[in-house]
Amino acid sequence: NALTGGTALTGNYPGVTVDKRVGTMKASDGTRVHVLDLPGTYSLAARSPDEMVAVDVLLGRRPDTPRPQAAVVVVDASNVERNLYLVTQVMEAGLPTVVALNLMDEAESHGVDVDVEALGDALGVKVVPTVASRGDGVHALRLEIEEALRGEAPERAWSWPPPVEAALDDLEQALQNAGLRPRPRAELRRALLDEGGEAERRLRAEAGAPVGAALDAARRGIEESGVRLASVEADLRHAFIEKVGAASIDGPVDPQPTLSDRVDGVLTHRVWGSLALLVIMTLVFMSIFAWAAPIMDFVDGTLIGGLQGWADGWGWLGDGALKSLVIDGIIGGVGSVVIFLPQILILFFFMGLLEGCGYMSRAAFLMDRLLRRCGLSGRSFIPMLSSFACAIPGVMSARTIGNRQDRLVTILTAPLMSCSARIPVYVIFIAAFVPAAHVLGFLNLQGLVFVAMYLVGILVAIPVA
Repeated sequence: NALTGGTALTGNYPGVTVDKRVGTMKASDGTRVHVLDLPGTYSLAARSPDEMVAVDVLLGRRPDTPRPQAAVVVVDASNVERNLYLVTQVMEAGLPTVVALNLMDEAESHGVDVDVEALGDALGVKVVPTVASRGDGVHALRLEIEEALRGEAPERAWSWPPPVEAALDDLEQALQNAGLRPRPRAELRRALLDEGGEAERRLRAEAGAPVGAALDAARRGIEESGVRLASVEADLRHAFIEKVGAASIDGPVDPQPTLSDRVDGVLTHRVWGSLALLVIMTLVFMSIFAWAAPIMDFVDGTLIGGLQGWADGWGWLGDGALKSLVIDGIIGGVGSVVIFLPQILILFFFMGLLEGCGYMSRAAFLMDRLLRRCGLSGRSFIPMLSSFACAIPGVMSARTIGNRQDRLVTILTAPLMSCSARIPVYVIFIAAFVPAAHVLGFLNLQGLVFVAMYLVGILVAIPVA
């Protein structure tokens, strides 16, 4: 938004439900530059179809999106070395690359000093310091993007072991022998190194058994040469990143824990974190009744009742079926649904608030141990939690789960969560059979029963999974 002035549209890639953002940046010479914001990722070693989108776009593998002419990688200035792993992978995609070193103010507050010029020299790409929230450095970033569009791909400052390069040559030859179109070397490298990943799965499916056999033979050749396939990429990139960091980054020797670190210590604690999760979820669901009740009374008594009284005064309706259709059918029928809208909006508000402040990721980490005992991972927690709003986005969000079995189990158990469409049913039954009493003097009994109804879905989903 800082680059494009906030003009963005949302679209979907065919076959993969992933939001992309497309905006237009006006260059200094008046040229209109399309800026495509890809889904965030820490690595191009894709383990799920969702993560493969970024790889496909960078390599020009999406039929609906032309290959970019340059790449901009946004790096957290307070945690540069972690983000440089992705930078080194993007540099191998064969595109002119610019690094936007964002959150410079956060880095300074944490005592991290980044020599921007030395970092750019060590990487071999242009690095622009920015504070996007204030617009600092955005103009300089635009100028560097313009230069990158006229420039060439950066030269790699590291070398892969000869057995890896030889294995890639063998794969290229196998594709040629099979009469298939050549693949970018970066794509073949991902298929070779990411055993069981999306790049390998697709290569085997598209190229057939001969190329799959060549891939297996290439991996055996690497292992026989003494190079460990499982760690060769991590060792190579981290060695380079350490060298870059030593030349350009100066941080505190003994960094003091931040407020976020102290909060994490509580919210991710095995005992206190679980209690916090239970308390937060209970308060959220109880607030649905406590906060929504006055609004629901207003909608039911003032809006719906007022509309029915106003329509009742229409003499031309008569006293027959037409009047009953308008007052009881249209106004009353729509009103019986609209009256529950405040509860749904409050639920969505709290879910968005918890996700926006980062609590959902902490809850996923906390739930990882429990879900793994059921054969799932902590990444299944977010789709299941999303299913409380609606099972459809819950199922769709399961695309981020890399393991196919975990993904399918999550999809099959997500509908067991109580979605917002069931709220009217719960509310009607609770209002009819549960008294508006209080437990311990301050806990609303109806709210507690409402929480229990949600817990039933969770307790059933765990053994089913």
